[in-house]
Amino acid sequence: MMGSSDGTGSGLGWLWMVFLIVGIGLLVYVAVRLAMRRNSGSTAAPEPPPTGLSPAPDAGESARRILEERYARGEIDTEEFNTRMRILQGR
Repeated sequence: MMGSSDGTGSGLGWLWMVFLIVGIGLLVYVAVRLAMRRNSGSTAAPEPPPTGLSPAPDAGESARRILEERYARGEIDTEEFNTRMRILQGR
């Protein structure tokens, strides 16, 4: 009777087979997604990152507004406010 099997044993080979199939499927999925991401880029040369040498036209206004808000909240004193305003104005 040792050689017979009635299906009540602890052989969970089918469960390992499911894990194996799902694992292979996930690997294929990830490989395809990575390949598509690499190929989806445009063929034009990418724009260089901004260097910070030429700010946007409204950057001065934004910086000035932030400086005024910090002064109004009391985060900076009058001397620091005036110094930074002169720097922003280019003097």
